[in-house]
Amino acid sequence: MALETQYPITLLTKIAGVSRSAYYRYKNKPKPITIGIEELILFIYKKSGQRKGYRTITDTLRNHYHLIVNKKKVLRIMQENGIQSVIRKKRKPKAENATLKENILNRDFETDTPYKKLVTDITYIPTRRQMVYLCIILDLYNNEPLAWTVSDQQDKSLSVDTIKQLSRKCSLKDTLIHSDQGVHYTNKEYVNLLEELSVIQSMSRKGNCWDRSLCRKLLRSF
Repeated sequence: MALETQYPITLLTKIAGVSRSAYYRYKNKPKPITIGIEELILFIYKKSGQRKGYRTITDTLRNHYHLIVNKKKVLRIMQENGIQSVIRKKRKPKAENATLKENILNRDFETDTPYKKLVTDITYIPTRRQMVYLCIILDLYNNEPLAWTVSDQQDKSLSVDTIKQLSRKCSLKDTLIHSDQGVHYTNKEYVNLLEELSVIQSMSRKGNCWDRSLCRKLLRSF
């Protein structure tokens, strides 16, 4: 290659017995990778901030380095070197303005007075046309359903509308109402409504549904 700076290309190609086009094809041909496959894989892995897995590294070898390497080989090399892609867990968005209450009911389902201990829950009901949602309030005095709301939307209005419906029937002052920690019962509008009605709010611990077992039993009958 150094001779091309001293002599005309036409003369050099004539002496070599090749055409000018063949010479330039050779000159412009991608340089072969001299680094080993293993070192290249490690380089790509580190450059990615340890985020690339064997599939992505295989694609990088093919697309950027013109190297066709079997995915299994890339995986084996990564395993032999004790490396793997760093999987970053997606953070679940926390419910905004969620208010949690202590478990006042604490599985004490007995009461000799109506409208003193209530439980509420939401379930879905499949229909021929679409899925609908049912919010119901149950009186533990006699397991009677006191109020319920059915909607094709699973939004916070389900719980709010059911409480409003019941408050029009009777006074809820000092009534205890128990639920889970779902967004329907922890949202600001629902919590404020119960406070305005002087309702005592109680919630099960997260992942514990036993305090609403009677309500769930009733819901299954719908």
